Amino acid sequence: MIKQAHTLMDARHIITLMGKFLNETSYDKAAEASKDIEHLGKLAFTFIQNGYVWLAFKEEEPVGILVAIKEPNLWAPKNIQLRELVWYVVPSHRKTSIGGRLFAKYCETAELLIEKAEIDGYFTTRMSTTDPVGLERRGFKLKESTYLKEK
Repeated sequence: MIKQAHTLMDARHIITLMGKFLNETSYDKAAEASKDIEHLGKLAFTFIQNGYVWLAFKEEEPVGILVAIKEPNLWAPKNIQLRELVWYVVPSHRKTSIGGRLFAKYCETAELLIEKAEIDGYFTTRMSTTDPVGLERRGFKLKESTYLKEK
């Protein structure tokens, strides 16, 4: 089951899944950030109130999350875009349809927002630690790659 997050219990699931997500990213500071429950809680409530959060459940256990927010385009602030911030599925459920179903909810919502002229486009990010998912065949165009040099 996939549902949009709205409740305190949903926020707890968001915090847990974001912690797991951070522990698997390629960012050097992510493991430390995953332990800052207070900050993750603030983020969870911000995302619930100002963005979109979908949670995937298997037998009432949270196994996936996709978080997106609306934001003005940096260079053309009159243009609003939807940006995926977190797309994560626990390892034991990665070879199932859960990740694709979460992404479908994101795309479905984004397409409705485009139809209603609330956004001009939407983004997704593939991290260096994730498998390619054929975004071009889904209508996405590669626009940039991001590099980070950490101390």
